[in-house]
Amino acid sequence: MTMTDTKEKLVFIYAMDGGALNKITYFFKQGISPSKIECPLYGLTHSASGMKPEVLDFMKRFGVPYEILYQDEFVRKYEGFEIFGKFKMADAGFPAVYIIVGDERDERGIYELVRPKYFQKCESLSCFGKVLKRKYAQFHELGPDEFQAQNNKAAPEIEADEESEKKQKIEKAHEKIMEMEKRMEED
Repeated sequence: MTMTDTKEKLVFIYAMDGGALNKITYFFKQGISPSKIECPLYGLTHSASGMKPEVLDFMKRFGVPYEILYQDEFVRKYEGFEIFGKFKMADAGFPAVYIIVGDERDERGIYELVRPKYFQKCESLSCFGKVLKRKYAQFHELGPDEFQAQNNKAAPEIEADEESEKKQKIEKAHEKIMEMEKRMEED
């Protein structure tokens, strides 16, 4: 069975604990003072009104089943995965995106797809989406073991994504200014 035939699920983990009281606190912090949110993944995916619609749209288009958990929920749900391979709960960092490969009947594997360091540098949903797509493709191109070895290296491509995004914004602003100047000349 190839990896493309294997059942997969992405697991997004916030660097925050769950529970009703905590979730209410995060919701109000996001509405009142978003800069007080300690978890960059939560900040990217939520607004004062809850999960951003563009996040849900992105995940629907991405086409891979997913779940979103708080770190304590992740630990409770997946700590048994340690017996299936190289994953060690003690090594898990948050926020992160993990990929779970296999199903209930097969031996399953869990792999860190997007490491916490990526969230330190990705300040936009666009950047995060590019990183997620690239990491998912690399996981399939390299296979789990080689991917994990590569994933433990530095993350210079994030800076390139952010720089590219800034250049695109500057170019769009420049185009708008040129259009305005042209219209002013015509008047």
